[in-house]
Amino acid sequence: MKEEILKEIIFTGKVLYNEGLVTSHSGNISVRDNDHIYITKTGSMLGFLTEDDIVKVNINPSEKDKEASRELIVHRAIYQKTDAKAIIHAHPVHMVSLSFNLHKEFTPIDSEGELFIGTVPIVDALIPSASQELADKVSDAMKNSDIVVVRRHGSFIKSETLDKALQLTSDLEYCAKIFTLVKKM
Repeated sequence: MKEEILKEIIFTGKVLYNEGLVTSHSGNISVRDNDHIYITKTGSMLGFLTEDDIVKVNINPSEKDKEASRELIVHRAIYQKTDAKAIIHAHPVHMVSLSFNLHKEFTPIDSEGELFIGTVPIVDALIPSASQELADKVSDAMKNSDIVVVRRHGSFIKSETLDKALQLTSDLEYCAKIFTLVKKM
């Protein structure tokens, strides 16, 4: 099981990076395995992950947390409050840029977005990265949505599989691109 999870995380990181959904050192990926979370380490390059870039932590805070991504606090809150099995935190450029001007939600205007994405809540946080406030707001919003956008920061997507979370991350950015292009005309 562990080897499969590690391979999935490494593959997902490559796709996120190749699609431009994260920069060289941004974003993070996690998978829940019973009472444990496999999560990328702080500062890891998602496009070039190795097994050493992924740490296994408990679902509850522990000493091992120091090695994990700074966003562990958000991932952990999502796992504790929802049925998520996998989470991707990305920085899709078009979606982040839209978040500056949209109020409370993003509703795709393309047919694929209507079908697969639906209306996405946008949350605000005074500290939009690795804060308890962010963890509370994102995890609360994820009780009713698989996708949440943090204004000025990025997206958090939960799913039952990492592959599905990856698909939704890619779809979200595609919908944001379509929205941006149509609104420019």
